Amino acid sequence: MSRIIALLLCVLFAARSFAHEPHREELPASIRQILNRRFPGWKFVDVSEEVQQFLKQEMNGASPVVVKGDFDGNHRIDYAVLIRHGDLWYQGEVIGPRHLLVVFLRKAAGYKVHVIKEPDGQYIGLAKKGSHDYNYSAQKEITYVNDSIMTVIPEKAGSSYVYWKGRFYSFVSGD
Repeated sequence: MSRIIALLLCVLFAARSFAHEPHREELPASIRQILNRRFPGWKFVDVSEEVQQFLKQEMNGASPVVVKGDFDGNHRIDYAVLIRHGDLWYQGEVIGPRHLLVVFLRKAAGYKVHVIKEPDGQYIGLAKKGSHDYNYSAQKEITYVNDSIMTVIPEKAGSSYVYWKGRFYSFVSGD
């Protein structure tokens, strides 16, 4: 009888843990291992209910914290994850959680990791290769050469992160 109770408790605990990680299934196990090793205790950023509803209704349920595409143009699936890890400090005081945009570029022997500290945005999205946008920093129309990562502050602004010559560059793409 105690084995059955123990088994039920394990199942309930696992289900509850999984429910708090709604985007878990979108990440390969190898990426989760890298995140756990490099950022112990990491979590996906908290996304407002309004943003979740918008993505569900207008963007076919797109994830606000995980995107995948070919960011470096090598025809392999790459991933970007918006996480919180640790604290953000200012003048000796904690002012909130530290946010990171962690990008995993798929290479022949695994993933190359790029970390963007404090990205501008409350959630992320995908700008598809060939789509058009406006670079407010350069004041000109652009066409994405590869899939790119967008960060969004709802009803305010957005930035695009484009991979070029071995690193990510950002520019304001929403105003």
